[in-house]
Amino acid sequence: MLDASHELRDQLLSSGLLSATEVAKAELEAAEKSCDFETVLRKKKVFTDSQLHALRAQRLNVPFADLSDFIPRMQNSELVTEELARRHVMFPLFDLDNVITLVMDNPSDLAGIDQVRRTSKREVEICLGAKGDILGLIERAYGSSKYLEEFSVSDSLKKVEVESTSDDSQPVIRLVRDLINEAVRQGASDIHIEPGEKELRIRIRVDGVLREIAAPPLALHRALVSRIKILAKLDISLTRSPQDGAFDHKHNEIEVVLRVSMLPSIWGEAAVLRILRNESESITLNELGMTSNILKRFQGVIQNAHGMILVSGPTGSGKSTTLYAAMKCVACPQKNIIAIEDPVEYRTSIIRQVQVNKDANLTFASGLRSVLRQDPDVIMVGEIRDTETAQIAVQAALTGHLVLSTVHTNDSISAISRFRDLGVPEYLISASFLAVLAQRLCRRVCPDCKSPDSPPKHMFEALGLDPSKVDFEPMKGKGCRRCIGTGYVGRVGVYELFEINDRSSQMIVRNEPSESIRIAAKAEGMRFLVDDGIDKIRAGATTMEEVVRIAGRC
Repeated sequence: MLDASHELRDQLLSSGLLSATEVAKAELEAAEKSCDFETVLRKKKVFTDSQLHALRAQRLNVPFADLSDFIPRMQNSELVTEELARRHVMFPLFDLDNVITLVMDNPSDLAGIDQVRRTSKREVEICLGAKGDILGLIERAYGSSKYLEEFSVSDSLKKVEVESTSDDSQPVIRLVRDLINEAVRQGASDIHIEPGEKELRIRIRVDGVLREIAAPPLALHRALVSRIKILAKLDISLTRSPQDGAFDHKHNEIEVVLRVSMLPSIWGEAAVLRILRNESESITLNELGMTSNILKRFQGVIQNAHGMILVSGPTGSGKSTTLYAAMKCVACPQKNIIAIEDPVEYRTSIIRQVQVNKDANLTFASGLRSVLRQDPDVIMVGEIRDTETAQIAVQAALTGHLVLSTVHTNDSISAISRFRDLGVPEYLISASFLAVLAQRLCRRVCPDCKSPDSPPKHMFEALGLDPSKVDFEPMKGKGCRRCIGTGYVGRVGVYELFEINDRSSQMIVRNEPSESIRIAAKAEGMRFLVDDGIDKIRAGATTMEEVVRIAGRC
């Protein structure tokens, strides 16, 4: 490591990237902290990880490969065994003209290079990549491809009659089962199966972001989709119309429900499987990631006997989970709690749940009317999306019921404008609203590969920060086996809570614009999504990039 540090120092001096004074200061700090020269440069944000790897590649006289967004191809992973790839931290990126382009953490590992050359009977070209990125490629390629080991693209598979198969020995049945198991294992919320002109694409949504995984040959698409239709009790002969269904799946004692959506496309039917885990009964408000101040205030608001509490945010931001955690907090034998949803995503024993059914004329509005005749204390409405539902919900909140619901708005205060647009008079909004909680979900930094980050200046500016005055060190995951090279594991909530007080109530009645209400709320000390996001960055829970992505423009 000492020789490498000296080589880096000489490189920086000879190239003029750092002055002799700057190098001397960094070397002195490395000696005082008993760490290497490169670590000091990284912590001082002199260079990013990618820049340091590029400098190392330059010293070794090999190309540098930035693998942050590289998608492995199944054919490439067959060139090197998983054992060999893991042992030598390498991955075959390309196979062109009988030459394998091999990315390695250590380009000087001649033994590994020679073994690839002998086993593949091809020439090998080397490039350097970050170790975490390479491990991520290995995990994504080999970890997701094991379900194809027994497949061969033969005429029997191309013409497989899926509707007649019913035992686990059938390849297509194993393919679907193991694909779902892999998605569940990685904590995915959705599986996307998308046929193209020449290849099949499979992506899974993990922590709110789509991630491509290794896919079977395009020839298996029809059999794959047919098997999913069989499970979801859909019509396998209907290929030119959308279809929706659902089925149950169990993996290692984990029971999930998969909602299936089939959509015709120009290259064949595309399928999206939403994975629903019955987590609502196990999640509490304390586990959602709210700061102590917001948590205490929100817990106080939901103890009201009547009024309306809304949770706002885009699809997939955890609104339903928050509502279920809130209902669990107020549930007791003395209260009758009823929920009407479309669809019922989580099944729970603490409340009565009603599924919207348009074919039976059971909509949010008609269902809400019926729910009011069931003597409820607390009502949960899955979403307020039309005038009739909004008006009935407001009336319920004014007549002695606690109403919890969701609304699609960019922030908490915009919920007022949304209800105005739905035709609810301002005086009813003012009288019924208790609070609006806006939320987003940020990906958590992987604890195993967390390291200091050096975000560019524009990210600080997007959050309203001055880089020279920031009193904390942003963190970022380098990428490792645990996070499959992404740098993230799990998600954490970012929140803002707008409580209706006398001043804001009067402003609503006077029909003042949302921006005026927002300015007044800020003057009274309200903290917004971006403020809570910055707190999460300061605590090392998420990255600046994530907060900019979900709250930078709020």
